[in-house]
Amino acid sequence: MILAKFSRAVRGHDWFTALIELILLVMGVFLGFQLDRWNDVRLDRESAKEYRLQLISDLEVERSDLISLIEYHESVRNYAEIALTAWNQQPQEEPEALVVALYQASNVLPFTSARGAYDALLANGLIDLIGDPGLRSKLAAYYGQATNRVFEEEKRYRRELRGVMPIDVQRRVLDTCIVSSTDMSIKESFSNDCDLRLDRNYLSEALESIKRHPNLRNYLREGISRDTIFIYLMNAKLEFLEKLLVELHSA
Repeated sequence: MILAKFSRAVRGHDWFTALIELILLVMGVFLGFQLDRWNDVRLDRESAKEYRLQLISDLEVERSDLISLIEYHESVRNYAEIALTAWNQQPQEEPEALVVALYQASNVLPFTSARGAYDALLANGLIDLIGDPGLRSKLAAYYGQATNRVFEEEKRYRRELRGVMPIDVQRRVLDTCIVSSTDMSIKESFSNDCDLRLDRNYLSEALESIKRHPNLRNYLREGISRDTIFIYLMNAKLEFLEKLLVELHSA
């Protein structure tokens, strides 16, 4: 309509009308582009809000997993300290409890970060809409951590212990002393009330055979040190995560 009026004004040499129609035409085109831009910005912000909520959800799941992971490795370390007394003249526990402790001390639980929302924000170029530069920098630092990679190499104690402990004993510990769940993710915990139902003399012989391994006690000490460092790092990661959640909730 505006273009038709503009054409008629030019043909009739009505320059004033032509100028008005030209201005209206330019403004219409400009406003059309601007509305499209505003709509794109609005859609990006809505998407960023959804991703921020998903990011919070991911981090809350990760917080729960971290707490479980720390508790798990604290239990592993406690078992390892009990197992270490097997070489004492007066062990802390009976043969069955020591055999269980020796096995449980070899356990590890891997940690996988829940980073789907963060990776999606990066892939879709929406990360700049999350909070301020300070918050984005902290998110990048958090997701850039490689704390779990430090412990990707298998414990020497785990490998050696499982090479000398009788298979039937290992199976009994797995069947009666470890509890697995798959509610939200694969989790594992230890039962405080487990009965191997194996002959005491047989367990005593197995224990003595394990103790004769030339380096196992040293590997066990190494494992205790490794678990202690892991627990320290995971607690630091948990503290960082909780601060991030506070900032994300208020962003």
